[in-house]
Amino acid sequence: MKTLSQSSILEASTQPVQLTDPLSKFDWSSLYDEYDALCRGFKPSAPYLASISPSSVSDRELYWVLMKRFAGELKSADGVSFETYLGMLYWKLYSRGAAVANTCKFLIENARARENATIGLRKLSSHLREVSTKEPQEITELLQDHGKYCFRGMEYKTALPVRTTFLHFARPAEVSIFDNKVLHAVGVVEKYANEKFRYLQAYLPHARRLATKHAQSFSNLYPEGPLRLIDMALWIVGHNGNGVSRKCTR
Repeated sequence: MKTLSQSSILEASTQPVQLTDPLSKFDWSSLYDEYDALCRGFKPSAPYLASISPSSVSDRELYWVLMKRFAGELKSADGVSFETYLGMLYWKLYSRGAAVANTCKFLIENARARENATIGLRKLSSHLREVSTKEPQEITELLQDHGKYCFRGMEYKTALPVRTTFLHFARPAEVSIFDNKVLHAVGVVEKYANEKFRYLQAYLPHARRLATKHAQSFSNLYPEGPLRLIDMALWIVGHNGNGVSRKCTR
């Protein structure tokens, strides 16, 4: 017999995920200033960026350096390099010291883990040249193919934030980054929601709808694409805890 709490959990897990739009009053003109203000934990001299050139002094600068590296390396037979992957991991995780130590630092210090990641990156890059991510369901299926991510940083089934970050750099116009703060912004308060596919399946098309709905509001912002701009705005709102943008620091 199920207890009341077990029944409540089961019912909650089967209910459709309802996501909100907190961007109706968002001040798009302040997007970059507010985003940069929340990125003060970024360290240009971090050892995990030693092989990334040109050097980047900010989160947003590193984003574009990595974007160019992904675009070029995905076309090569070797695929995304270990150095680029390490830089991507730092970009995603630098606000969480323990996560950086558990991934970036571990990879630098462990030769076998580096070799495994290099091999895995080559295989994953090759696979990406053969698959489509035009539809949200295709993205979900790719992320559920756990055998494609058997290396440090993405090996666990719950590593959806890092896996979506990798796919975002590979397909920025099609894949949104699945982030805890972004989920908070759209009304998801469940702990570890960013590790669960049911929320991913709801968020991917929701982000696309928001990008279409608010396209006129951010039409003068460049060079980020619509999905990235939505991610940035929601990330800010998730930090602020409400639907009106304001400055705060991490």
